[in-house]
Amino acid sequence: MITPLTYDTFDEFIHRDGLVLVNFWSTSCGPCLRFHRIFKAAAEAVPTVSFGDAEVEIQQLLVKDLESSTIPVLLIYRDGELIYRDPTPRPESGTFSTIPDAPRFLDLMYREKEFTAFVRSL
Repeated sequence: MITPLTYDTFDEFIHRDGLVLVNFWSTSCGPCLRFHRIFKAAAEAVPTVSFGDAEVEIQQLLVKDLESSTIPVLLIYRDGELIYRDPTPRPESGTFSTIPDAPRFLDLMYREKEFTAFVRSL
C-alpha cells in the first residue's frame, strides 16, 4: 500500500519506526509514471516497509521543502533518519546515501525486480 502524503502528514510519516520510502512524482512525467508502477509493485511485495508518495503538482508546499528541480525523487528513511536520496539537490554532490554500495536510483527506476530486491536488502 502506498500512502498519499501531504505537507501536514509528511513529517509524521517519515518518523515511523523502520524503513520508509517516499516517491515524489508527477502524472505528467513519463519517467515518473514508469517508476511509480515499479514503486507500487515493491509496496505490494514488501509490506513490512512503509511506502508514501507525493504528487508534485498537488503538494507544492511539500515540494518547496524538497529543494529539487528534478523528478522523480526517491527518499529513504530508517527510524526517521534520511539514509538515501536520489537524485540529490545539487548534482555535483553525488548520491546522498549512508547505505554501503547503494545503487544509483537511475539504475533501479525501470527495473521492478531489482528495485524490489534493493528494498528487501535494506
